[in-house]
Amino acid sequence: MKMQQYIRQGKSENYLMAEERGLKKAGEVAAALSKKFGEKVSAKDLIPFAKEWHHAGVFQRAGSNRLSGKRVYFLHPGDIDAITMEQILQHRERSNRPKVVNEQFVQGWYKQYFKITDPATYRTLRKAFVGIYQGKANKAPKGFIALDEPAFVQAQKMAGKAIPNGETIEFK
Repeated sequence: MKMQQYIRQGKSENYLMAEERGLKKAGEVAAALSKKFGEKVSAKDLIPFAKEWHHAGVFQRAGSNRLSGKRVYFLHPGDIDAITMEQILQHRERSNRPKVVNEQFVQGWYKQYFKITDPATYRTLRKAFVGIYQGKANKAPKGFIALDEPAFVQAQKMAGKAIPNGETIEFK
């Protein structure tokens, strides 16, 4: 499908095929379940029950000029009868639960990558260096390895030093 046709139609080929197979959109199912249970059920509440989703066009984001795709979730008609209000309330409760944030103080090291240009060949190479981190555990960089005090002192001495390719470093 060409991009112009996709933007004009607002639906992907998979979206159209899902409609042809008789799958129900989450919004339609939410309206039916709201009537059945007598309580407001939104399409967002049905996302955990959806078997598949497809793109439903490109829309302009609110407050910016960026375009973003919209997902439409589809449910099989046979699965709709199995959905109970208790299950919906369980998923609501799970999604509204605050995430546990680890704010414990940690210290350690991680591989820090920099791009270096070879002056002879003008190739850009990624080179690994020893990076040091001290702070909250939830803000630690990717690949962070926590160290105890004596090992951390040893790691601080190596801070900023290059790590040879294929070599692993252990601080004890």
